[in-house]
Amino acid sequence: MKKIIIAFIATIFVLSSFGTMVNADLEESGLKIQTNKTSIQFTPLMIKQESLEYLSVEMQEVSTYLMSPGKPVLPKVIKTFEIPLGSKNIEVDVTIKDIGEEKITKEIQPASYMMPLTSTETITPNVQEKDLEVYNSDNPYPSEWYSYDLRSGLNKDNKRVIFVTVSLYPVRYAPSLDKIIQMKSSDIKVTYKSSGFIENSVSDPYDLVIITPSKFEPYLEKLVKHKNDNDIKTFLKTTEEIYADDKYNGVDKPEDIKLFIKDALDTHEISYVLLVGGLKNQIFAKPKDDANQGSSGWHLPVRYTNLYDKPKFPLSSEDDIFDPGVISDLYYADIYDAEENFSSWNPNNDDYFAAWGREGVEDDDDIDMVPEVSVGRLACRNIKEVKTVVEKIINYETEDYTDSDWYNTMTVISGDGFLDQDDLNFQWDTTGFPNGYYTIYAQSFNDEDEGGPTDAVQITIDRSEKTQITFNHDDHLNPALEEGYPAPPIAEICTVSDGNILGYNDFTETPGEGVAYCNNFNPWANMSYVDGVLTIRGKSYDPQPYGNITNIHVWIKNEEGIEIYSDWRNDTEMYYEGEWTTGEKVLKGRGGALYYMDDFEKNIVWASNGKFTGQDDVIKEWNKGSRFIFISGHGSPNVWADHYPGVPGNRGPASITGLQVTKISLFSLGGLIIGQNKIRNLLPLFPMDTLSNEEKLPVAIVGGCHNSQFNVTMIPGFLEGFQYIFKNLHMFDDLYMWCHGSAVPECFNWRLVRNPNGGSIASIGNTGLGYGMPGKDLTTGGGDGWITIEFFRQYGEEGQTVLGDAHSQAIKTYIQTHDMSDFESGHPKSVQQWALLGDPTLDISGDE
Repeated sequence: MKKIIIAFIATIFVLSSFGTMVNADLEESGLKIQTNKTSIQFTPLMIKQESLEYLSVEMQEVSTYLMSPGKPVLPKVIKTFEIPLGSKNIEVDVTIKDIGEEKITKEIQPASYMMPLTSTETITPNVQEKDLEVYNSDNPYPSEWYSYDLRSGLNKDNKRVIFVTVSLYPVRYAPSLDKIIQMKSSDIKVTYKSSGFIENSVSDPYDLVIITPSKFEPYLEKLVKHKNDNDIKTFLKTTEEIYADDKYNGVDKPEDIKLFIKDALDTHEISYVLLVGGLKNQIFAKPKDDANQGSSGWHLPVRYTNLYDKPKFPLSSEDDIFDPGVISDLYYADIYDAEENFSSWNPNNDDYFAAWGREGVEDDDDIDMVPEVSVGRLACRNIKEVKTVVEKIINYETEDYTDSDWYNTMTVISGDGFLDQDDLNFQWDTTGFPNGYYTIYAQSFNDEDEGGPTDAVQITIDRSEKTQITFNHDDHLNPALEEGYPAPPIAEICTVSDGNILGYNDFTETPGEGVAYCNNFNPWANMSYVDGVLTIRGKSYDPQPYGNITNIHVWIKNEEGIEIYSDWRNDTEMYYEGEWTTGEKVLKGRGGALYYMDDFEKNIVWASNGKFTGQDDVIKEWNKGSRFIFISGHGSPNVWADHYPGVPGNRGPASITGLQVTKISLFSLGGLIIGQNKIRNLLPLFPMDTLSNEEKLPVAIVGGCHNSQFNVTMIPGFLEGFQYIFKNLHMFDDLYMWCHGSAVPECFNWRLVRNPNGGSIASIGNTGLGYGMPGKDLTTGGGDGWITIEFFRQYGEEGQTVLGDAHSQAIKTYIQTHDMSDFESGHPKSVQQWALLGDPTLDISGDE
C-alpha cells in the first residue's frame, strides 16, 4: 500500500439537513423569500505519497475531485438543492469556518487528460504536463472556496425543478509555499423568491410521445396500444405533421422536432420521448447535411454538435482531429435552462450549435444540458427493423421472466483499458565498473509475496564503442502468460535489450505509442543513458483480478556472477481499468458497477480471470442471457475490444476482439486478393448477427468509442480505409466514420437492438470518441467509466428502474458532479454523446 505521510479519519457529516424557511412578508407578484440551508463539518485529511514525485490528498467518504487537466487533484464536495420552477433572485452564500493550514513535503499530483477509448492507435494525446502557472504560484488553488451553477431538469422523482449545485473545495493548495489550507466547516444558504409553485398541471397529461415518419406509423400503432394498455399514456406524432405546423418553425428540422417536444412538455407534461427513425439505408445514406444536422438522408433528423477536440486538446500531430462534432440526442431532452428559457444549444444565435474549439467560431459555453424529458431512439432504417424492435419490446414487457436465472443475472466483460505503469526509474551508475558483460535481472512479487518469473537482459559495457540501446516489449511471449490467466506476477525490462552496448556517448529516446502504449500519459518507457547512468524502466504487474499492487526487485551481476547492484520499488500500482469499472470493489470512495447490483447473480468474464479470450467467449456468454450486460473497453462503430492485463507486448499482441459487426473491410478483401487471407477466416461475415439469445435480452451498456455512432453505412466506412493507405490523399477527409476501412452497415449498439434473433432490448453508448481516466482515478475522474458506473448506481442505489430514468439521471448527476465549463476536460462531450438506443419507458425493475 502507499505510504501514508499524514493519516486521519476523514468523515463528512451534515449537521443539519437543508430545510425551507419562509419569510412571512409577501413580495411583489405574490412571491415569498425562501431559504434552504445546510451545515457541513469536515475532519482532517489523508495525505498519501502517490509516487516518487507527488502526493495525493483524499477525504474518506468523498468520491468527487477537482480534476482540471494539469492542475492539482483536490477533494470536492457537491451539495445540490432543488427549488421550484419559476424561482427568482436565486442567491448562494457560503460561510467558511475554522480554516487550518498544513505544510507538505512534495507537490500534489496534477490531473491528467482523459484518454481516448478508440480501438486503434490513430490518436494519442501528448504527455500531460503540470500547469506551471498554478504550480509556480503562491496563490491558493482553486482561487475560491466554492462555486455554484443553476440548471433546470428532472429530479429523481421525475419532477421538473431548478437545481442549485454548490461545489465546495474544502482543500486549497499554495504550491510554491508547500502549503495546503483546509476549511473545517461551512454553512451554505440558498435564498430565492418563489410562490411555492412546483409544476403546472395540465388537463390532458401524457407519459410518452413517439415521434416517427408517417411511413413507420402503421407499424407503431401496436406499440402505442401496448403502452396505453399498460398505464403508460402514449400518443404518436409524425415528422410530417410537425414540419407542416407553423408553431414548430425552427431554424432547421432538428429544431422543429425540439420545439414540438417543448410544446408536448408544456401542454401534456410528457416525461418520455421515443424517436423512431435512423438513416434511410445500410449501403449509403447521407449522414450530414451541414455542420449542425443530418436530415435529408434520415427518417428522423439528428443534431450534430460542433464540439471539436482540436485545437485545445493536445494531440500528437497538428493534423490530428478527434471528432468534428458528434450526434447528440441529449439535444432533444434539454428543453429549458434555469431561467425557463428555451435551451436552443445555440445561445449566441450564430450558424453553429453546441460549438467549442472550432476555429473561427464562438464557443457555446452556456448550455444547460440537464434533461427535462428522457429520450430514447430506435434508429430503424426500414419497416422490417421497426417490426422487429416493436415485437421485442412488447414481448419483453408482456412475458414474466422474474423466475428465470438469466433475468436475475448481470454479466460484465472487460480487460485492461490503459497501460498505467508507474515509472520504475531504476538508476545504475556504471562509472567505475570495468568493460565487460553484465546481466540485469528483474522479478516481481504480489502483495501475497508470490514471486513471478525472472526477466534477464545481458548487456556489454564497452567504452570504445558507440552506445547501442534498443527498446524491448515482449512480455506477451513470457511462458507464464502463454499458459493463460490468472498468471504469476510479471517483470519486464523494456528500456535496454539483450546484446545492447553501453558505450562512449549518451543516449536518450522516447518510444512512441506504437511500441509503448500510454508512455505519453506516464513516461514509463523512456530510454536514457546519460553521464554513465543507465535508467532501467519497464513493467511490473500481477495479472489476476484486482492484481493492482506489486513489488519489483532489480539486480545486476557481472560476468563472474557477483551482484554489483540491487534496488527495489515497492507498492507499485497498475489498474485494469475496465475490470475495476465493471467490478465490485471501491476505489477512492466510488465502486465499480457490480458494487451497486447486490441483488443479481454476477457473471464476471474478464481477461484476468481467463474467461475473456476472444469473440467466441463473448458470444457464448451473451447467448446464456442476462438482464444487464456491461462491456467496458475500447470501440468503434464496428467492434468492441479490450486488452489482456498489463497490455503485454503493446496494443497489437495484447488486444482481444470481443464482438464485431462485420469482417468485411478494405484490408480483409485486400488480403484475399494478395493471398494473405483465406475466405474461411472471414466467416461469418457478420459475427454479431450470430447472437441467438432470443427472448433472453439484456440492456447492454457499452463502454468504448463510437459504438453508438448510428450514422454509418457500408460505402463510407469502406472508403475511409484509403485514408490509412494514402495518408496524403485528402479526398476522404470529411468521412469521419471511424470504421477504419470496414464496411459497417449499422453501428455496433444499434445492430444489437435490431437483431431479430437476440442481441439486446436496448443499448447505451457513445456516438463519438469516448474518454477514460487511466489508473487509480478510473472511477472518479469522469468520462466513460464514470457515467457507465453511474447508470448502475442509479439503478441499484437510487431505485431508478425505468430505463430512461436511469439514463437521464446518470447524465444529470454527471453534470452536477463535474465541471461542465471545462470543455477541455471532455466532460461536456461525455454527456452530449451518451445515447440511449431503446425505449425510455422500458421497465427494467424485475417486478412482475
